Amino acid sequence: MTNVSFETSAALAHPREPAASEGRVTISLTNISKLYSGIAALSDVSVSFNAGEVHAVLGENGAGKSTLMSIISGVNQPNTGTIEFEGRNVSPLMPDTSAELGIAISYQHPAILDDLSVLENLQVSLPKPVFAGRPAREVAQEILDIVGLEIPLRTRAASLTVGQKQMLEIGKALATKPKVLILDEPTAALDKDATEILFRQVRKVAAEGTAVIYITHRLAEIRQIAQRVTVLRDGKVGGGGLVSELSDEAVLNMIVGRKLESAFPPKLAEAGGKEVLTVRNLSGNNFKDVSFEARSGEIIGVAGVAGNGQSEFMRALAGLDRSTGEVRLDGNALSHRQLIHHAAFMPADRLTEGISATFSVRENAALGALSSFATAGVVSRKKEMEEVTRTFESLAVKTPGMEARIKALSGGNQQKVVLARALLEQPRLLVADEPTQGVDVGARFEMYRILREISSGGKPVIVNSSDASELEGLCDKVIVFSLGRVVATLTGDDVTEAKIVAAAVNAHHHIVADDTEDERRSGKSGGAWRHFVQTDNAPALPLLIVLIGLALVGYSSNPNFLSPFNLYNMLMLATALCFISIGQTIVLMLRGVDLSVGPLAGFLVVVASFFVNDGQTAGTIALGFLLMLAGALAVGTVNGVLIRYGKFTPIAATLAMYMGLQGLSFLLREGPGGYISFSVTSVLSAQLGPVPYAFLFLVLCVVASELVLRKTRFGWQLRAIGSGEESARRIGIHNDRVAIIGYVVCALFVGVGALMLMAQIGVGDPQQGTSYTLSSITAVVLGGTSLAGGRGSFVGTAIGALLLTEVLAVISFLGLAQMHQYLFQGLLIVVAAVIYSTVRGRASS
Repeated sequence: MTNVSFETSAALAHPREPAASEGRVTISLTNISKLYSGIAALSDVSVSFNAGEVHAVLGENGAGKSTLMSIISGVNQPNTGTIEFEGRNVSPLMPDTSAELGIAISYQHPAILDDLSVLENLQVSLPKPVFAGRPAREVAQEILDIVGLEIPLRTRAASLTVGQKQMLEIGKALATKPKVLILDEPTAALDKDATEILFRQVRKVAAEGTAVIYITHRLAEIRQIAQRVTVLRDGKVGGGGLVSELSDEAVLNMIVGRKLESAFPPKLAEAGGKEVLTVRNLSGNNFKDVSFEARSGEIIGVAGVAGNGQSEFMRALAGLDRSTGEVRLDGNALSHRQLIHHAAFMPADRLTEGISATFSVRENAALGALSSFATAGVVSRKKEMEEVTRTFESLAVKTPGMEARIKALSGGNQQKVVLARALLEQPRLLVADEPTQGVDVGARFEMYRILREISSGGKPVIVNSSDASELEGLCDKVIVFSLGRVVATLTGDDVTEAKIVAAAVNAHHHIVADDTEDERRSGKSGGAWRHFVQTDNAPALPLLIVLIGLALVGYSSNPNFLSPFNLYNMLMLATALCFISIGQTIVLMLRGVDLSVGPLAGFLVVVASFFVNDGQTAGTIALGFLLMLAGALAVGTVNGVLIRYGKFTPIAATLAMYMGLQGLSFLLREGPGGYISFSVTSVLSAQLGPVPYAFLFLVLCVVASELVLRKTRFGWQLRAIGSGEESARRIGIHNDRVAIIGYVVCALFVGVGALMLMAQIGVGDPQQGTSYTLSSITAVVLGGTSLAGGRGSFVGTAIGALLLTEVLAVISFLGLAQMHQYLFQGLLIVVAAVIYSTVRGRASS
């Protein structure tokens, strides 16, 4: 991202309001209602959005703002009501039809796919007309320039900051030149400079006739950017009007339904209390020599331009990251390991670090304090419920129930649950990184009150915030960071927004970081290597080295190991495993698995053994191959349908298929029988020197598959689903369709592998094939494909399959027992995992 500035520009202070196109309605919603499990998220909401106008939508967390936007973008459909676009009824909207109409949305939680590069994220998210026949890299770079992002297009999105992901999300929305632009809490994770860039682009598109729907919790932004406002409260329209005709007090009353007497609780009356926290020369990743002290009753603020070490410092202070220096709490020096047990940490990125998406609301809140609810190691559910309920009441957490999934809550209420967990831990130190990010004004008041109560009780509270006005109102002391160092410490009357901003801006020009830090920041030192080890194909390199080394070991023990005859046999065996493993790679990248690949290969050979025989007509032999193809298509389709529509887990669906296919194989043949035609096996086994033609065909398939994975929309979509299914759905990918196709293609590759198996064994044997299930998974894992989905490489899988085959050959040549096969395979997987994680970890640091 561009270098940021805390300066408030004239454009922000005195924005030019685009002329609203009164009477020219772009999109209108009438009597919209939406129910979730019988609970109304929206009730009879009617609102219109005009072309050329920035229309702010406000409301507390859970008021229905995000639900309304998801209906406009087509992600969800209302139970009742109608939607009109430019005067015609378009109900119900779906993501693809919404995009076709010209509706674009930037989500509060960006639909960015971590396992894809920045360029791939843009390619998979944006419709083809955006690129208009131009080079994708050129168009993508223009999008980054529009939103002020200075990052390489090949960067994997997982390495981006929250703010960079938000700007990339905004860039995606702007790139479509929409008629309706929805911005859901766009500045929640942005600094001042990025906010200014955003506002400039919003004004530009509004002036060009776009209807901008702007969701925010920050009242100051309404005056800067919006002409009209609509307030939602409890799923209903609570009021609205022209911004110029409404006071802040009136808007607040509409939002919360009550008066808020003060945004911030009273500060500490007098300084000079007992010193409870002392930090001396604390240094760590991206920060150095931080020193300050906190006295009883004080709230310490951390300020500065985003990316200057504040978040890293907060993690180190909570004991989550290693650091050097001294931290004393109540006079006692604590190591980073000890800090973990005494400090409670509220992360800025609640989705990644703050909540466990699969846990309930109660479990998320109580997770860090289970020991306090236990007697002799047994947790008292009654005590747990009482404490969680009491804490939720103090924070006004809105939840459909204690056992509801945490994802069912609005973003602000999720943040309250994170704070509740911190309170339940009863910490001696509270470290809060952007605690009010995405939280409405009413809830912020409650959070400020709770933070002040904690500090008044003698526990130090450290708050990092990108909102200087929040630090001014809440904190007794503020330390300002620049380039990882404290450049100013403000106390008492000096804690003002103007002085906080000035300290950050003035220091930004004369504090110089170490040369090594500059190199790391610029990304120029070792950039090519760093990028390579982060790619999906990086695991292929160490595998290839091991493959060559093992071949030399085999040759040194017996020169016949690399004889043409043995090379041919190894390559033929590896070819079958490679094709089956390629299929397994596809489903693992979808965050699935296919346990039926082994029995499917064996079953297809059994089917062929009834038709592909010597003495059979060409038509009968062709029918045998067609039946193999039909069998593979049927199995892949059934697996996909069971998983996507039957809601079976991948393991359950494919395990059932495993057993069914194995039973069918024994039903067709009780033992080996039906010899395969010699002319067919001869063709399949043909060779060029020591290399089978089938292996050369495999190499072509691997290259072609890799190109499809990296260069085509289907490949991006496949990886997108594994990387984040919800994000993939929000950008318009038909997840079910793509996933079913993935399972079908997997089965087709297994079918090709069955042809190789047929050439090797030459007979229909119901006991053959099952071992390929475990072997294929092993080869895929060795090749570096992530079991969590989203990342994988067909090149790595192919080399992994070759390596497994070579291990078997070496064991045979060395005269070792079969148990060594499993020992070597397990050792290879462990060593590969250690190498990949170590190399990637160093490259990303």
